[in-house]
Amino acid sequence: MAEHTIQCLRKLQSEDSGVAAIEFAILGSTFLLLACIIFEIGLLVFTQSVLNDALRDGARLIRLGQATTGTVFVAKVCDKAGSLIPSCTTSLQYEVQAANSFSALTASGTLSNRYNAGTSAQDVVAQVGYSRITILPWTSTYLPGTGLLVSTIAFQNDSY
Repeated sequence: MAEHTIQCLRKLQSEDSGVAAIEFAILGSTFLLLACIIFEIGLLVFTQSVLNDALRDGARLIRLGQATTGTVFVAKVCDKAGSLIPSCTTSLQYEVQAANSFSALTASGTLSNRYNAGTSAQDVVAQVGYSRITILPWTSTYLPGTGLLVSTIAFQNDSY
């Protein structure tokens, strides 16, 4: 009887059907998770880059004295951001503040849609923020802090 059991165990041990399915179940889910997180991080970095570039263009208008209101500033930023930020004019948050010296300015990260572009030769800090939703909602569990993307630029207005 014991010999029969040993033979059965040896036969079962040499059987390899279904091994690929078990290996995929173990490793496949890890690979898919990794691929999704890489995709999400790539989209996050791309969105941040577009937001930085859009803010630079908006800040150029402020610096030259052409963005007299927050609406003009936001329109320029949204125009540059394109369709990457859906309903940009309503979902974009901004804060533009000016002072006579950079030490009097703070970049707090709290964006309250205030716009003060200052006057000629004043120092300015401009920030824009976008509350980004993730493409794959469960990846936010693994990537904390990816909700609000903030871009900040500091400059001095030209003499105009």
